[in-house]
Amino acid sequence: MMDASWRSRAETAAQFGVWREAVVFLLLVALLLIPLLINGFPLVMDDSIAYSGEGVGWIRSNTAAVVIAPLYNLLGYWALPLFNAVLVAAAWLLFCRSFAFRDLLVLALPLSVLALLPLYVSAVLVDTWFFAAIVFLIVAVRRKSPLLAILVGILFSSHGSGLLLVLPFSILMTVAFRRWQLFAMPAIAIVTLLLVNGALERKYFPDVPRLGETFLASRLFSIHPELLRRQCQRSGDAALCIAADYVAELRSDPANAGRRDFFWDVARRFPQAFQLVRFERYHARPIIVDGLTYRPVESSRVILGDFLSFYGPETLLDFIPVLTEPMPAGFYQSAQGKGLWQSDMFRHSATVCRYALYLLVALAVIRAGRALAREERIWVALLLLMAVGNDLLFAIVSGPPDRYHHRILPLLGLVVLLATNAIQRGRVRHLSSTDKEGKTTDLTSAAR
Repeated sequence: MMDASWRSRAETAAQFGVWREAVVFLLLVALLLIPLLINGFPLVMDDSIAYSGEGVGWIRSNTAAVVIAPLYNLLGYWALPLFNAVLVAAAWLLFCRSFAFRDLLVLALPLSVLALLPLYVSAVLVDTWFFAAIVFLIVAVRRKSPLLAILVGILFSSHGSGLLLVLPFSILMTVAFRRWQLFAMPAIAIVTLLLVNGALERKYFPDVPRLGETFLASRLFSIHPELLRRQCQRSGDAALCIAADYVAELRSDPANAGRRDFFWDVARRFPQAFQLVRFERYHARPIIVDGLTYRPVESSRVILGDFLSFYGPETLLDFIPVLTEPMPAGFYQSAQGKGLWQSDMFRHSATVCRYALYLLVALAVIRAGRALAREERIWVALLLLMAVGNDLLFAIVSGPPDRYHHRILPLLGLVVLLATNAIQRGRVRHLSSTDKEGKTTDLTSAAR
């Protein structure tokens, strides 16, 4: 009878736990979409068409364009934000389940706000896929799940930096745990990433230029326009000399301070003379090789400044009110079209959220201290290294757009969860120890 009663209570508690998870999951999805509802239309950028589902055959994001295309046919620009919300909420849920601290799932709500997740979930972008991919990779490793590893590869294939991020993270993880078999799941993810990219490029993007080297070359000649002129002299391509003069002119405009992507301006200004396919094939690599030794101190100083700018108080957002690409009528009636997300009030609010998250991470890790188990300490270290590595990578390759730093902020939220769980575990042990000591004292007193 007692066994049956205990089993009934256990089943009731389990059912209550599932319902609580479902409620928090739905609340999280709703929270993540609040900026979209405030805006009245998904947040967009100049190249959001490439991610929307309409952009099959565009210059960016092979995976997102193809994956979202069926939903786009039903929901238009709203499709990707809705997909993002479910994906991110599922990532929080799986992470908490994997580490067996489901009671902490509710913390995903405030942590998401501090990490600016609602802003990017509500946007027609794939930045939040990076967070979900890292979470799914951790869970895949802990559960030995090939299906999750395949999903990780698909998500990472959505951005050109995917391989540059997942490979070092996986290697560091394997070395830290000293178990080479752990690399099996990341290996599946990496193979999937390469296969997906290759298949989609052949099927949907055979004539679209791949700009992997162009991005880094642009980073260098945006700092040193004379690199274009030097390549012009080496190759005899006069268009590069014209481009060098134009880049120098752009750099002199205070409105372009900090920009490192002038190749888009050049490509638009001189579409025939400065073709991206030809530049990627013949000029990008020589400029990179030349740029590695050309004024390295100045280049390093600029890169360090861009890296530190990610943590500065001036939060800059890419959701400008005037775009160059054609947008549906809903955009022009939205709050973005009226400049809401560029207002000082909102930018300062984003800064406050970021700084609160930094402080919370520091306090949680310090407070957890030795209470963190070995596995937890490793994951905390790996997540922090991934955050710094992400910022360093984009400071080198792409420069200072804050969006590249914002995509790693949710990883800091995972650090807070791990530390909070350790703190709670330490409190339970302390109370248990205190209780035992109290009982021992009572028994001793009684014996006397």
